Amino acid sequence: MDWSAIGSGLGGMFGGMFGNSGKPYDKAMDEYKKWADKAAGAQQPYAQAGQGAIKDYQEWLQGQKDPSKFINNLQGQYQASPYSQYLQNQSILGAQNAGSASGMTGSTPMMQQMQQNAAGIASGDMNQWLQNVLGINSKYGQGQNNLMTGGQNAANQLSSIYSNMGNNAAQMAYGSQAGKNQDFWNTIGGAAGGIAGMFL
Repeated sequence: MDWSAIGSGLGGMFGGMFGNSGKPYDKAMDEYKKWADKAAGAQQPYAQAGQGAIKDYQEWLQGQKDPSKFINNLQGQYQASPYSQYLQNQSILGAQNAGSASGMTGSTPMMQQMQQNAAGIASGDMNQWLQNVLGINSKYGQGQNNLMTGGQNAANQLSSIYSNMGNNAAQMAYGSQAGKNQDFWNTIGGAAGGIAGMFL
C-alpha cells in the first residue's frame, strides 16, 4: 500500500468535493455587475431626457412645416408694446404741434404723415417682437435637439456598458463552470488515485 498516493488521492477527492473553484468567478461577477449597474444608472437620466425630447422636437418641426402659417400664427399673437404706443402718441403730438404752428392742422398731407409715422413705429415694434419670438423659438428647437443628442450619446454609452456586461458575464460564467468541472475531475481523479494507492 502506498500511503502517500492514498493521501494525495484523498486530498484531491475531498478538495474536489468540498472545494468551490467557481466561487471567485461568481464573486467577481457580482462585484462587476454592481459597478456596471452604477455606471448605467448614471447614464439613464440623460437617455430618458433624450427620449422625452424626441416627441417635442418632432412637434416643433411639424409646427414650422408651413412657414407662412407659422409666421401668421405668431403675428396673430402680437400686441404693441407700451413703449411703441408711447412713441406713436409722441409722434402724433409732435405732428399736431407742427401742423398747428404751420397752419396745416387737419390737412390731408399732415394726416397722411401722422399715419405713416405711426405705422412705421408699429411696424418696427412688430418686427422687433417677431425677431425676439423667432430667436426664442429657435433656441427651444436647438435645446430639444441638444437633449436628443445627449440622449443618443448616453444610449450609446449604455449599449457599450451592457455589451461589456454581457461579454464579461459570459466569460465569468465560463470560468465558473470550468472551475466546477475542475472540482468534479479532482474528485474523480483523487478517488481513483486513492484506490490505486491501496493496490501498490
